[in-house]
Amino acid sequence: MEKRTFLAILISVGILITYNNLFLKKDKEAVITDVETSSNIAQVVENKELIEEERKILKKVVSAKEKITVIENDIFKAEFSNIGGALKSITIKKYDETLPVQNIVGLIDYQDYPFSLRQAMDNKIVFYYRDESFEIEKTYDLSKQNYLFDVQTKIKNISRMSKVKNLKINTITIETSSLVGSKENARERGLYEYSVSLDDKIIRKNNALDFSSKNSFSQMGQVQWSAFRNRYFCTIVKPDFNTKDYETIPVQKNQLDLVLETQNVEIKRDEEISYNSLVYVGPQDRTILLSYGIGIEKASVFSKYWILNSISNFVVTVMNFIHKFVPNWGFCILIISLLFYLVTYPLTIKSMMSMKRMQVLQPKITAIREQHKNNPQRMNKEVMELYKENSVNPMGGCLPMLLQMPIFIALYQALWRNVAFKGAGFLWIKDLSQPDRLFTFPTSFPIIGNEFNILPIIMMVAMFFQQKASAKNMATSDPNQIMQQKMMATLFPIFLGFIFYKFASGLTLYFTMFYILSTFTQIKMSKIKKAG
Repeated sequence: MEKRTFLAILISVGILITYNNLFLKKDKEAVITDVETSSNIAQVVENKELIEEERKILKKVVSAKEKITVIENDIFKAEFSNIGGALKSITIKKYDETLPVQNIVGLIDYQDYPFSLRQAMDNKIVFYYRDESFEIEKTYDLSKQNYLFDVQTKIKNISRMSKVKNLKINTITIETSSLVGSKENARERGLYEYSVSLDDKIIRKNNALDFSSKNSFSQMGQVQWSAFRNRYFCTIVKPDFNTKDYETIPVQKNQLDLVLETQNVEIKRDEEISYNSLVYVGPQDRTILLSYGIGIEKASVFSKYWILNSISNFVVTVMNFIHKFVPNWGFCILIISLLFYLVTYPLTIKSMMSMKRMQVLQPKITAIREQHKNNPQRMNKEVMELYKENSVNPMGGCLPMLLQMPIFIALYQALWRNVAFKGAGFLWIKDLSQPDRLFTFPTSFPIIGNEFNILPIIMMVAMFFQQKASAKNMATSDPNQIMQQKMMATLFPIFLGFIFYKFASGLTLYFTMFYILSTFTQIKMSKIKKAG
């Protein structure tokens, strides 16, 4: 029994020795390997200590998920993103209009960082961000009325020493990628414009749809306001702080940043500074813009030329006055057409009478030119003497028409951009800011599409009769002139009809009425001729 016990003990010891040699040795080697690996990792970590904070921030930014918060009141519906604490989009509820702008009063240096949402209610939203040096609080307050609201950015120094701080503020980002392939025609897109009032000088750039390096611009100075607008609406940002420069930055083909930079400010430890801005998002209504008294009305103009813009503003003022007594905008347009006709009637008559006197002298002028065709100086001298003897001004027929051109262009701009016509109906017309669309075809046709617009056709007919009456008043025996008159009487109305076919019905209504009245004038002149 003792021998068996002793033998069992020997066998057990042998097994333990073998296990130790085979397995524990490997474990020992593994431990040594782990120690060596740990040493290498420690070395790598030590080498990366200088950029560790940047890596943490980068991980935080990359891992941040965008969260959209919507706040809404009677005027706006606004979407905000936690990334950058940015205003992502804003809709004008009355007109159901969302301009292609975003990141209004955004912070360039923090636009990719996740902000915390501190407060969100019907009229107010507050975002917060903190790093090792600063606390940033952004507040959008939509409580003001008539399309104006406040944006406040607070910066607090939480470091142990004073800091010199400036901000690059993205007043507006124009983002037009959503318009690619849209039904909006080129004429509408041509009205897209961004502008800036810099040291009381206004810089404008239209056709703001596609951007390239040509749109890069930078200039030192105090920014009064920065703006973007389309046909009817605009976004204007007015900073209430000192700025040192302004630049436009094309980010990509369909994106442009309108950026200003604040003056350098020293912020002491635990000190807080605030940057306030007023933002207008609404219709290009001069009455509303002027009512604020903050100098943003010049962001919205009908023309960059003073005389045309003044006439357009006068036309709109007259139309608004008429609308107080005539509540339908279609009838207001007809009244404006009649008023313009009456105002320009003396010039029109003077022009026609001058052309008639020229026509009476035409046989004598032809004779003089034939007689002195080899002596141009003598020919011109005798023609001018003929004009003088008969008190005829060779420019008398053109000058009155030229004087009417500024009024004509100003009226066009006033009627084309007047937001009051948006959604306004007249007879069968549902919206004076759109083609009249009497009915639609089941299929689409070249040029005209699938809409049948009757107003341009009525205008073509009126122009045809006006040209016919004009040709009678300008009777000539010259076969070439007769052929030209026939071509003008046919081709010109068709040409303008195609141009006006897609125009706003309010604008087409005005010109239709104007050409009808002009036809009566031509008929009256033909009777005067017969009487004479």
